[in-house]
Amino acid sequence: MTKRQNQEERSRHTQARVIQATIECILENGIRATSTVDIARQAGVSRGALVHHYPSKTLLMQSALEDLLSREVESVRIMANGIKEGALDFDSLLKALHEHFKGDLYMVTLEYLTNARTDPNLMKVLAPLGIKFNTSLEYIWEQLVASAEHTSHQNRVALNATLCMMRGMGAQSIWRDDPELYCDMLLFWKETLMKLGFSTTDSERGRTA
Repeated sequence: MTKRQNQEERSRHTQARVIQATIECILENGIRATSTVDIARQAGVSRGALVHHYPSKTLLMQSALEDLLSREVESVRIMANGIKEGALDFDSLLKALHEHFKGDLYMVTLEYLTNARTDPNLMKVLAPLGIKFNTSLEYIWEQLVASAEHTSHQNRVALNATLCMMRGMGAQSIWRDDPELYCDMLLFWKETLMKLGFSTTDSERGRTA
């Protein structure tokens, strides 16, 4: 490995540590209370090294958001592979989405959503990446529930209604820890969707007809 390659590898490693530290600090303290000094300390690098890679807090926050949402898209890719391998069905997808929207990455995303409302620079980063995430999920949803009974628009509405419910449950979990209630809500929503004909197999649709 050449000297240049070594430098590039060290640079990538430092950037990854800084981005991960940024996400950890946001999860613990929120965006507004997180400083570059905090992040440098969490990453175990000097503030000079941090500023070398990310000259401003705005750029660092944008880079961390892009990394965060890229991870979410990757999680969708894993779900898609699960479908191909027969390991993911309709019920499993709903449970996976519920776990996703109550996890740490979603809690950090909530911080970004709140701040993006009044920060146009964050919104410019958030909007296209959020659309990419939703589009990836729409592709998976179509793979699972596509049938002659529903149009693509109806499939899209059903998915986005599901996502809005999951996001709401995730937000509510911040102040109300009630796993039994959320389990019942998931079951209610699954049965509601199945009654509307959204399911992975014709046999399941027939049982709810």
